[in-house]
Amino acid sequence: MATMTVIDTVSQRRPARLPIPQTVRGRYRTIKTAIAWALLAFYFITPWIRWDRGPSLPDQAVLFDLPGRRLFVFGLEFWPQDLPIAVGALVLGAFGLFGATAVAGRVWCGFTCPQTVWTDLFFTVERFCERLFGKGTLLSSIAKPVAQIALAVLTAFGFAAFFNDAPSFPLALVTGTAPLGAYLAIGILSLTTWLFAAYAKERICLHMCPWPRFQAALLDKESLVVTYQRWRGEPRGKKREPLRPELSDLTALIREASSFDTGRGDCIDCMRCVNVCPTGVDIRDGLQMGCIGCGLCVDACHEVMTRIDRPTGLIRFDVEGSDRAGSFTQAKVQIVRPKTLLYAVLCLLAFGSMAVGITRMESVLLDVEPQRGQPFVQLSDGSVRNDFSFRLAHRLPHLDRVVIRAEGLDGASLRFATEETGQETVALAMPGNRRISDRLFITAAPGQAPKGRANIRVIVSDAESGATLGEVETYFWGPAR
Repeated sequence: MATMTVIDTVSQRRPARLPIPQTVRGRYRTIKTAIAWALLAFYFITPWIRWDRGPSLPDQAVLFDLPGRRLFVFGLEFWPQDLPIAVGALVLGAFGLFGATAVAGRVWCGFTCPQTVWTDLFFTVERFCERLFGKGTLLSSIAKPVAQIALAVLTAFGFAAFFNDAPSFPLALVTGTAPLGAYLAIGILSLTTWLFAAYAKERICLHMCPWPRFQAALLDKESLVVTYQRWRGEPRGKKREPLRPELSDLTALIREASSFDTGRGDCIDCMRCVNVCPTGVDIRDGLQMGCIGCGLCVDACHEVMTRIDRPTGLIRFDVEGSDRAGSFTQAKVQIVRPKTLLYAVLCLLAFGSMAVGITRMESVLLDVEPQRGQPFVQLSDGSVRNDFSFRLAHRLPHLDRVVIRAEGLDGASLRFATEETGQETVALAMPGNRRISDRLFITAAPGQAPKGRANIRVIVSDAESGATLGEVETYFWGPAR
């Protein structure tokens, strides 16, 4: 009679991943918490910092002024024309991130990524609710989504505060005087934050985020990654089982003479490293795309090894393949190498271009362009008028009035659309938003109009000091004959 062999697969199955990762204490948990608090403080506190810019200007230190198409960052004011500076900042951030990845692996994902920070914050809120109301209780199941939704709304409000005056923004939202875009932004960001941080969680890192795929190409054999020292951890076994002889005596002679298959390794298969992992990966299976390099499994294994009186470092930050060296000490990382030097040079170039761009930002922007359509209008008295679009903006600390005049056209008079008569020079008071946009009419006296096209220059100067603020070369059209 034939016998059937039954393979026991139940004992080899891994337990289901915990819905909320366990807490852990240690070096990397402390670093992760400190960075998270610093980033959260920057995010929520920055809009409330004040910066005096004088009358009629916002006193918020960091403000995206969308109606005025400008960005205030403390004492700096950026316009759309300053886009190259923003490009330099993006290049600096990109190559800085590339360099950090080449040296220390996925430090961005593990410590500073917004998805990681907010997911960790939501995990903390869930643990607090379970400790306060009890695990699995009705009150806990109600308190968790309520707290998560409140945190999502607070996050959305913090983002919208960068685009509005933070102190008056809550009252404007309650009274209905806030812009429609503010309500839409808060609604959409609240929903996405709640879904991503409360439900999607690690799925964003595992399936939706493209950055892990890029990082795989940036790593090399000298990059620090989370490693499992398989040479000393396998085979796994309970603590009561005897150690392999070469692990009980760490001399090289005994290690060479001992049999690898005798006894257990240092790993007691407690699953602590898996239970604290935010993405639920088992680092003992090797480096994986789901590992975000947060180091929490390192802290967890450190706790366990200390508790069972074994050397720490079974799981540690080291170069990939370090377990083949069979050493209890971490390999020395070569930070200075061609790749990192290249990234450092590119970062310096990007930073230098930003610094040059900021120091050379134009304080006055002047734009004078002929209106489309009919090039000139001949009036009843024989004078000839040209229409121009006039735009003036400045970021000077003090400018009350400006004087506009035209050169290159004798006897020309100027006036804006709001004025009745023209003059050789026009004086204007600068509004509080420090911008003027209007139609400018330049009129040549009878008999003084050029034949065809003639070049002229529009000059703007400070009414108080007389200093020239800007000038624009344009042209004036007259009758061809």
